[in-house]
Amino acid sequence: MASRDEAERGLVTCEVSEQHGATIIRPEGQLDIGTYGHLRDVLLKCAADQPRALIVDLAALTITQEFLVSVFVTVWMRTEQWSPVPLVIVPGPTNSAQFQHGPARRFLTIRPTVRDAVERLAEPQQHHRTVLWLPSSPLCLHVVAEFVAETCGNWQVDELMEDAVAVAAELVGNAVRHTASPARLRLELWPGRLTVAVTDEDPRPVRWPHRDAQPDPADSGLKLIVRRARAWGCSRAWSGGKVVWAVLSRPAVR
Repeated sequence: MASRDEAERGLVTCEVSEQHGATIIRPEGQLDIGTYGHLRDVLLKCAADQPRALIVDLAALTITQEFLVSVFVTVWMRTEQWSPVPLVIVPGPTNSAQFQHGPARRFLTIRPTVRDAVERLAEPQQHHRTVLWLPSSPLCLHVVAEFVAETCGNWQVDELMEDAVAVAAELVGNAVRHTASPARLRLELWPGRLTVAVTDEDPRPVRWPHRDAQPDPADSGLKLIVRRARAWGCSRAWSGGKVVWAVLSRPAVR
């Protein structure tokens, strides 16, 4: 079933639907400086829900200037560091020339039709994924520590166990302290990295401390994540709420 973003955000609305695990986004209207940020945010929210792929059908979108296609490269760069969700663009006849060169061609997958994009989706990379649903209670933190430690042991990444337990405990603890919603802890192991992500129903973003900021008891837990993780962030989710995540580097196997 399709849903439509009906908010009055300039001249762009987005229809969002699902096919075979992929999210299909159909922006309609005019992409210009005023609507650039809105389209970017819609794409990032959809990526935060971790579909099999994001497929963007531009048949009903007018791109007023060629440099504005950078919005799709920006989304790819923002998500690539923590999520392997591919971004596939279906420019359509009107916009196809703007995707034939430059960064858009280098970083994005271009397909002629949505059907072709869905049919040619690559099989997901080999990886491990597990999810734990949690109530909004401080009592769940002990369960989190045991779950993460056991998962790291099962996946044979004991070298990441200490950092993963600390990061997961802080992300879940932050959700418990600042929201009243249940949380979902997700661990994903990909070649070279372990992603720890927590989803809750509160859309308010997390305020990350700077890596070189002076110590502050109010953000000491988040500071721990900033120091241990190679990347971290907070993304609004299309389904509501937000995803707060951190990526730990896995040493290369020699």
